[in-house]
Amino acid sequence: MALKIDLHPAGPGSARLLIGGARPSPETVSLALQRNDGRYLGLDRQWQVTPHWHPIFTAEPLSDGLRLTLGADLVDSIVGVGGAPLRVVARLDGAEDAGTLRIRGELIGSGAAAPRSASRDPLEETISVRRPGAESARDAEPVSDADDFSLDLDGHADPRPTPRSAARWPWFALVAVLLLAGAGAGAWWLGWFGETLPADPDVAQLVEPTPDRPLVPEDESGSTRSGETIPPPEPDPTLTGIALASRFLADGPPPAAIFERAEQLEQAGDCPAAYALFSEAANADPTFAARLARRYDPLSHRPGTCIVAPDIPYAIVYYSDAAEAGDIEVQRRLGQLMAEHETSGPTHEAGLGWLRKAAAAGDTEAAGAIERFDVGR
Repeated sequence: MALKIDLHPAGPGSARLLIGGARPSPETVSLALQRNDGRYLGLDRQWQVTPHWHPIFTAEPLSDGLRLTLGADLVDSIVGVGGAPLRVVARLDGAEDAGTLRIRGELIGSGAAAPRSASRDPLEETISVRRPGAESARDAEPVSDADDFSLDLDGHADPRPTPRSAARWPWFALVAVLLLAGAGAGAWWLGWFGETLPADPDVAQLVEPTPDRPLVPEDESGSTRSGETIPPPEPDPTLTGIALASRFLADGPPPAAIFERAEQLEQAGDCPAAYALFSEAANADPTFAARLARRYDPLSHRPGTCIVAPDIPYAIVYYSDAAEAGDIEVQRRLGQLMAEHETSGPTHEAGLGWLRKAAAAGDTEAAGAIERFDVGR
């Protein structure tokens, strides 16, 4: 039976890979990552035709599976495929099994951990230096603004003095208060406070609020009352791939809207963005997991799309989510794929189990498939 493999982000350039199913702690663990075009991840993030095994040095057995810690080399490579599905082959103590990778959350590459200060221009920074002895002489005599100077990063003196907060500001504040008080007294004596100043024709006036009209500027009230609305900003046409998918998901759309947008991007030829949104919708709702599985199913695959060829392992993974949610038709199709894909062994037996479950729910096609498999034995 195909492995259930979930990837949980754990910070920039780090992730936890959970392989489902209870199992003993292995002595050696290595992984091979395969794209949908059949190529495997090799060294230096290069994709090659032959498998390359990446050793994993941190493996922790859990009650529901095995948790592996992935570093920046693998995480950055997974981010680099732009949401395209990946098949993971796990080699545990020499025994191999495979499954489709499902990312749970927003995976972040190691580049996001770069320090912010690295983007600053060091030539814009200066170092303030005080002349020797200035601190000790401060109490003995006044210190002028010329006592401070700056050195740039090349060691040259800046002729401009370093600004110093003046000690005379309280006197300026007192003078300003007295001037304002005098101006107010003069205005009261002239009787200006009882008069209405003429309106400035160049300044927009406010309309007095009424119960049925909000307070708005006079020059804007006409367009507001006419029912005109400001259209929402257009999406940035320069965004593509994962950046575009992330921007769309930031607004929290429902799974149906995510899948519909993925189909639109697929028609536009932006396969990385379409892959990411298809996967997000499938992870959020079993209904869309089944729809994505049909794109990989040999019976319902459509040529000329981002999914260039049928892929039974991917179809099994996405059908499994919908089958577990109780979709009888999906249970029957999943059982057929699993039982036909492997003529014997755990995958074959698991497929017969799904067929029996669908047949027990009244699916006659599933019952017929079971009879054909029984006759073929």
